[in-house]
Amino acid sequence: MTTAIFWFLFSVAVGVWASNRGRSGVGWFVLSLVVSPLLGFIFCAVARDLSRPHDAPDAATHVKCPACAEWVLPEARKCKHCGNALVPKLNYVSEIQLERDDATTIKVWIGLAVFAIVCIALYFA
Repeated sequence: MTTAIFWFLFSVAVGVWASNRGRSGVGWFVLSLVVSPLLGFIFCAVARDLSRPHDAPDAATHVKCPACAEWVLPEARKCKHCGNALVPKLNYVSEIQLERDDATTIKVWIGLAVFAIVCIALYFA
């Protein structure tokens, strides 16, 4: 009985994770439920993240030019679109990475706490 509960819960987790990666959450849930949550997790980890286009610049790798609002590299001294002089931000990427690391750490601790609560509840049930 407990194996079926864990199988279902981990299948739900794979479906939610796939949904966050731009995939069909219901489809990945059904795949994990039928095949295996472990295989569903591995397949989802290997599959490309579709939540945003990979060739589009974003705030983690580029900054917007204050004159023309086009994306340029943070180290640029001159905008390639309008020629405006820019002040390079040499440590910009590392600041963004630190913010992501903090958010990831918080998500990991929340996930561990939820997992511990579910395990304790199933143990005493």
